[in-house]
Amino acid sequence: MSDQNLFSGEMTEKQRLFREEYKQNIAKWYSGWGHLLSIYIPGIAVIAFCISQIENPHWSEVLLLLPVFVVYNFNEWWIHKNAMHKPIKGLGGALLPVFHRHVHQHHQYFTSKRMTYDASREWRIVLFPPYALLIFVFGTVPMALIIGYLWSPNAGYVLMLSTPFYYLNYETFHLCCHVRENWFVRHCPLINTIRRHHAAHHSQHIMMARNMNLTYPVTDWYMGTSDLDRGLIGHLFNGYNQEHIKTEFRSDQGIEFEQTVSTS
Repeated sequence: MSDQNLFSGEMTEKQRLFREEYKQNIAKWYSGWGHLLSIYIPGIAVIAFCISQIENPHWSEVLLLLPVFVVYNFNEWWIHKNAMHKPIKGLGGALLPVFHRHVHQHHQYFTSKRMTYDASREWRIVLFPPYALLIFVFGTVPMALIIGYLWSPNAGYVLMLSTPFYYLNYETFHLCCHVRENWFVRHCPLINTIRRHHAAHHSQHIMMARNMNLTYPVTDWYMGTSDLDRGLIGHLFNGYNQEHIKTEFRSDQGIEFEQTVSTS
C-alpha cells in the first residue's frame, strides 16, 4: 500500500528557536479551543439568524451568493497579498501589526519544510484574533442594508450571512493547512488542494508574490499568481499533484512529498 504524505522535514535552528520563544510568550490562560469557539459560535449565530429571517427566497436572491463569492475570493487574495505581505504605513499605521504578525511571526513559525503544529495552543499563530470576524461582519452591514432596501430584505440577509460563512471557511481551510498529515486532509477535495497551495506559499522564495488564496485558488488562477500551470478546474482539484508546477518554481519551493511504502 502506498501513502503520499505531506513532508514535515527537520526545522532549522532559527525556526526551532523562534517556535520555542513564541510558545513561551503565549499567555497561560490562552486556550486554542477557546479561541476557535470564540470565532465559530458568533459566526454560526449570525448565519443562523440571517437564515431565520429569509422568507420564500427567489432563486435570484440565492444566486447572489455567486458574485459575492467572487468578490470575497478576490478580497481574500488582495488582503493577503497587500496588507499581510506589505508594510502599509497609511491609515495611521493600523495595518502594520497585521504585516508584522503574518510575515515576521506566522511565516517564521511555519515554513514549506515544516508546516504543522504540535498542540492546540499553537492555534494562536494560525487563527486570526476573534475581533477580526466582528470587523468583517459589521463592515458588511451598510452594504447589506442598501441591498435590502434597493432589492429585497432576503437579498440583504443573504449578503449578511455570506460574510461569516466565508470567514469561517477561511479559518477552517487555513487550520487544515497546518494540521498534521491525516487521511481526511490528504483525500478531501479542495482541502488537499489548498494544503499544497499554501505549503508552496510558505516557501521563502515565492511567499511575497505567489499563492495568495487561502480557500479556493480562483483569484490566483485568474491573476496569474499561482505556481501551477493549469486551468481553473485543475487548480481547484489539483490536490497534492506536483506535475503542473511551473518550471521556474520547481527548484525554489522546497516542498517535498515523501513516498512511504509498506507491505502487510
